[in-house]
Amino acid sequence: MLEYIVIFLVGILVGAINGLAGGGSVISYPVLLATGISPVSAAISNALGVTPANFFALISVRHQLREFFHEYKKLIYISIVGSVTGAFLLLNVPPGVFEKMVPFLLLFASFSFLIKAKPIRGARYDLWEKIGIAASGLYCGYFGPGQGVMVLAVLARDARRDPKRLNTAKNFVVGCTSLLSNIVYLFSGRAVWPAVISLLVGASIGGTYGGRHAARMPAALYRALITTVGFGASLWLFWKYYLA
Repeated sequence: MLEYIVIFLVGILVGAINGLAGGGSVISYPVLLATGISPVSAAISNALGVTPANFFALISVRHQLREFFHEYKKLIYISIVGSVTGAFLLLNVPPGVFEKMVPFLLLFASFSFLIKAKPIRGARYDLWEKIGIAASGLYCGYFGPGQGVMVLAVLARDARRDPKRLNTAKNFVVGCTSLLSNIVYLFSGRAVWPAVISLLVGASIGGTYGGRHAARMPAALYRALITTVGFGASLWLFWKYYLA
């Protein structure tokens, strides 16, 4: 029972961070692992639990969602194809292989917070943007933590976009992407539902109300929190799967 209370509290933090800039599931994933859940089940439960936070973060701009859809629909479709592909890979790759990959995936997600996107323009960028979004979608379906930061980094490189709207666009793209891969997860039989519900309730609260407080968090503190947890969890997993 105590572990689910901890997951719920972590969910509030994750929901607030995801509403702000994304990447909060880098924190919740290792917490789920620490409760004894297997890596594949933890990845699935984490995805099912944190996805609502992206939609709750959109409540304040719900009247603009149709506009966002028309602007980003091509990227959303590309990302969805990638995420569904990644979800099927997750469910069909032997668990032992996934366990060996998890430390590297989490390390990659943590490094993504150090990405500084420089705006660019040009016809060639459109192709690279589609490739980047497809890759982030595939990553979302196969693992997930850190996808929001990756999407934000890709979108921010287009100098034509309004920086003030990018976080909302990120929440919308990630939410739609995760929704489809989550449908695959629902029928996988590998979700740990008490953990999913605890994380979902906490993340929904955090995504709805916590974002306004999280927005006051200094950027340096936010990055330090995520990277410290991410790198620390990566080192723990390297020791667990390679050195122990």
